[in-house]
Amino acid sequence: MHNLRAILMIIGSMAFFTVEDMFIKQLSKTLPVGQVLLCVAFGGASAFLIWALVRRDPILAARNWRPVILLRAATEAVASVSFVTALSRVDISTVGAVFQSMPLVVTLGAALFLDERVGWRRWSAIGVGFAGVLMIIRPGLTAFEPQVLWVLITVAAVATRDLMTRVMDVAVPSSVVSFQAFLAVIPAAMFNLWISGDSAAAFTPSLTAMTLMAISAGVLGYALIVAGMRIGDASAVTPFRYARLVFTMIGGILVFGERPDLMTYLGSALIIASGLYSFLRERKLARLDRETLIADLEAPRI
Repeated sequence: MHNLRAILMIIGSMAFFTVEDMFIKQLSKTLPVGQVLLCVAFGGASAFLIWALVRRDPILAARNWRPVILLRAATEAVASVSFVTALSRVDISTVGAVFQSMPLVVTLGAALFLDERVGWRRWSAIGVGFAGVLMIIRPGLTAFEPQVLWVLITVAAVATRDLMTRVMDVAVPSSVVSFQAFLAVIPAAMFNLWISGDSAAAFTPSLTAMTLMAISAGVLGYALIVAGMRIGDASAVTPFRYARLVFTMIGGILVFGERPDLMTYLGSALIIASGLYSFLRERKLARLDRETLIADLEAPRI
């Protein structure tokens, strides 16, 4: 029963993240990217600061501000700037499809930098997933859109963030980590606004409402995914994170009038299939390792 609740939470969080993305894309049609980022980052930082204070988490503890943690926050800033830039310039369905390759990049990074064991099956899955990405972005062809490279920057930054999370002190509260992430986006958003040369636009009631909706959807999405991952088994809930692509495709078609072509659908299918296979294979290997360890411990000593 707890897994069912967790799955519903994960699906709900993916829906809220999609709503946040759609509001950000809509806002970026009127407001500069830097201004949109600044508003969302300030709102998110405020929400998680309040959460940390309510939980009485040690926000200013020295261990929470070590270089590796601050560097992780910096990767979050890079990811946020590139992701919002991509949303403002590329179809949301394309952004969502390419972004789903991120777990494969994490597996690749873990093999290259964390000495994680990756066999030929998962290497093959990574190759298939990247083939799916190429089918969507189509470099060298007339359908190639250079702005989609912003999504690839996002994928690299988020994968780096997740790899750093694996080696980070688990004692650092998640509320503090989230607060730091949004806090790091604020100067990045200000720099983006300055370097772009855009002037901040005045907020109308409708723009204010959309901004508040984007912030609320993002915070609710994060709260649900944290709760879902904590109460459910990872093997049961993780595959449902791909629901975000389904919601993104639906949102792109219904709200923005997008029409993904066959290559985009096929590439998305390859990315999801390879990502799911890689995840399930990793879980199977972890289970076999545990069974082997238990067998060794229970074996009679001569």
